[in-house]
Amino acid sequence: MIKISGLDDLQRSLDELRRRAESIDGIHDVPISDLLTPEFMLLNTDFESVEAMFSASGHEVRTNEDLKAIPQEEWDSFIGARTRFGSWQDLLSAAAQEYLGRKFRGEA
Repeated sequence: MIKISGLDDLQRSLDELRRRAESIDGIHDVPISDLLTPEFMLLNTDFESVEAMFSASGHEVRTNEDLKAIPQEEWDSFIGARTRFGSWQDLLSAAAQEYLGRKFRGEA
């Protein structure tokens, strides 16, 4: 007879992974500060924070409406010149992937 131990621990781990996956399923409103963390900004941009990036852009960005008012081509050009990404959408997509990874690992 073979005795297998640790199955209860495995089941608990699988249950926790399922719970985390369910928590990130669907559509969520995520604050930009949760996406563009200082760590993300330092690794991927010329800035230490999203606030510093907005300030350096030459535009006053305090709301989503402020950000949407910036001409897309101008904003993408700024993002392309000062980050690892070619566009704002590319930057946000990468940040969202990192955010989801943190959530799935239980870090966020």
